[in-house]
Amino acid sequence: SISCQLCVGNYVGLSSPTDSPAKVCPGKPSTRTSQPNRRVMSNHKLQVGREADKEPPRLLVPDIQEIRVSPIVSKKGYLHFLEPHTAGWAKRFVVVPRPYAYMYNSDKDSVERFVLNLSTAQVEYSEDQQAMLKTPNTFAVCTEHRGILLQANSDKDMHDWLYAFNPLLAGTIRSKLSRRRSAQMRV
Repeated sequence: SISCQLCVGNYVGLSSPTDSPAKVCPGKPSTRTSQPNRRVMSNHKLQVGREADKEPPRLLVPDIQEIRVSPIVSKKGYLHFLEPHTAGWAKRFVVVPRPYAYMYNSDKDSVERFVLNLSTAQVEYSEDQQAMLKTPNTFAVCTEHRGILLQANSDKDMHDWLYAFNPLLAGTIRSKLSRRRSAQMRV
């Protein structure tokens, strides 16, 4: 059996050191090739025979999901992001083709600076949070690794962004607001 020290995994089906681990190695997806590659072989430091059996095999199973990006853009425009290190607001151009949100430095920028997977992120809106921060038109997007505070230009713009990020949450918020307004009109 042949093992790759980089991925610390055993590759079943490789019968000799001339077979390329790049065909099956999950640790080097950028070097996958259909032909043996000597550079890949030297970077992997393959071990053959008893040396590979000294260390117990660790099985790494990649979690791969295909998520298709919609060609339809739900919303695009500018949002302000609270920068964590400077505690200041940075204006960024955002494009939302669900289930992703792409952030750019400006509308002319062709490089995606940040990508949010909206299918795994949690969008949060709270009037109490806005009152506590003394910052109107704000909402948060929380991912597994960080939270981002966003500010829209107006109340209507914020609700449009909320709808683009999470339509169900935006509908719930609009429903609560309309019930509150109708209750205030009765009084």
